[in-house]
Amino acid sequence: MLSQNQISHLKLFFFTVLISLSFPIGSHITATMDPLIVTWVRYLLASVLFVGLLILKGQFRIPSAKDLGRYTLISLPALSYFVAMFIALRETSPLDASALYTTVPLMSAVLAAIVFKRRTSLAVTLSLVGGMLGAALIIFRGDISAAGSIAMTTSNKIYLLGCLGMALNPIIVKKCYKGESFVHLTCWTLICATGLLTLATAPQLIQTQWTQIPGDIWLGIGYLAVFATAISFFLFQQGSVALAPEQVSAYTYLIPVLVMLVNRFTGDMVPWESVSYGVVTVLLSMTVMIRRGAPAQEQPAAQPAQAIAK
Repeated sequence: MLSQNQISHLKLFFFTVLISLSFPIGSHITATMDPLIVTWVRYLLASVLFVGLLILKGQFRIPSAKDLGRYTLISLPALSYFVAMFIALRETSPLDASALYTTVPLMSAVLAAIVFKRRTSLAVTLSLVGGMLGAALIIFRGDISAAGSIAMTTSNKIYLLGCLGMALNPIIVKKCYKGESFVHLTCWTLICATGLLTLATAPQLIQTQWTQIPGDIWLGIGYLAVFATAISFFLFQQGSVALAPEQVSAYTYLIPVLVMLVNRFTGDMVPWESVSYGVVTVLLSMTVMIRRGAPAQEQPAAQPAQAIAK
């Protein structure tokens, strides 16, 4: 019988798998569509999915203005990351972006220590550093010295600010969670995010030739909306409430490993000898993170069992 802590880690693992599978699909779609438009569509479709689910369960209700503000706040870190990423990737290379993203768990640990006023144990700190090193070894194909080629250009600084937003993501979810159903929480977080994106992309939405979008692109967007947005948001928010923020963010380190495995199935073979040390380091670091468990004092004081189950 799995413990609640182990179930939370399992949910975050599936969240990471869904995100990793979205990379080749997202790359194919954004080659022909504006990434911001793709993001708007996936958020909109995911919102509709959750609204429909709540209506079927007879649980759909409009939140108070105060709760809407809370859900908007929860949506901001991920949105700030996407906006920063789309701006930065006009000049920042995918390699630079991947390397910079490995800083997210460490930033999350530092921010969590400040917000929750607690120390991160030495074992967790070492595993975070080890995970970052392992992920970098995979990204740079075993040549860690290549990390020295990353220059702090304006684009890279913008992307690093976006990474700071992602580091804040599990902290904001944990801090703002008030014990409601996770279906309700995810639904209104997505709706608020969609509203903000609508304001930001209104001109592009009007100019987009919706009837000219091919069927395979719509299928890809469907995957991103249902699995990489709706379900992944649901799993991420549950994990963020149950575990420490640095544990949640540490799953970032598994993404290069999983993307590499996905690429092997698509024919992009990476020599094992160039990434083996990185893969082993990441897996060892993740094992330490999982075995540590979430600090008891960070569990929400009022967290109804029925809310977790939904």
